[in-house]
Amino acid sequence: MSPDDTTTRLRGVIADAIASIAPDVADELPDLDPDIDLFEEYGLDSMDRLNIMTALTGSTGVEIPDERYPQLTSMNRLIEHLATGS
Repeated sequence: MSPDDTTTRLRGVIADAIASIAPDVADELPDLDPDIDLFEEYGLDSMDRLNIMTALTGSTGVEIPDERYPQLTSMNRLIEHLATGS
């Protein structure tokens, strides 16, 4: 799979995880700036963050340590972590 295919696939996985937790923002996700703080932009709280990270681990098999949550706030940062596992 090419890097572009991986990025596209992971963008969809992340969007699905966010939409499952916060369905009211699903329509806005395709136009999202990939570098903004998703949680701040959409007013998602710490429980939403936990649920999104848990969903991402479940759908990708990539562990996301709790201590990484504060750094993994944008689409691009989440993609990078999920693609590399770090």
